[in-house]
Amino acid sequence: MEKVFQGKTVWKFDDNYNADLIVGSKYISVTDREILGSVCLADYDPEFLKKIAPGDLMVAGKNFGYGHPHYQGIASLQKNRISTVIAESFYPLWYRIAVFYAFPVIVCPGISQGASLGDEIKVSIENGRIENVTRGTLLQGEPVHPFLLEIMESGGMPGYLKKKFSKPKA
Repeated sequence: MEKVFQGKTVWKFDDNYNADLIVGSKYISVTDREILGSVCLADYDPEFLKKIAPGDLMVAGKNFGYGHPHYQGIASLQKNRISTVIAESFYPLWYRIAVFYAFPVIVCPGISQGASLGDEIKVSIENGRIENVTRGTLLQGEPVHPFLLEIMESGGMPGYLKKKFSKPKA
């Protein structure tokens, strides 16, 4: 897994954003990644998918992902190759689900004021350094714990467990 991401800020979420709204409640039982990718943020901006490029990222306020977090929002972001979400703070369960599915997330107090739509951002999840290339400013986020990085590098928890507990072939 790449530990440094660089892309433009394509969406800013306010505080207390219910992450299930990334794909909308009518898709909560859908598991097809093609469908989930095609409806990413469509309820808010029907042109959203035309505005993004692989590696772009999102910024959020406090308590991103509260509510009843599910796989669908993360799958939608991954399908569209959003590299990461940087938030002031995450709802703990959403953060855990993101790691479980190998979707990089980083906590960074001050990011809401430190990034605007269209800003080019460079993020190191390993050391928590966030550089707003557009503004020429630096923010210090929380580094992702090495154990969580290992899970993400394994492709998520299933890959990590398989790697950790598979028996070597004789």
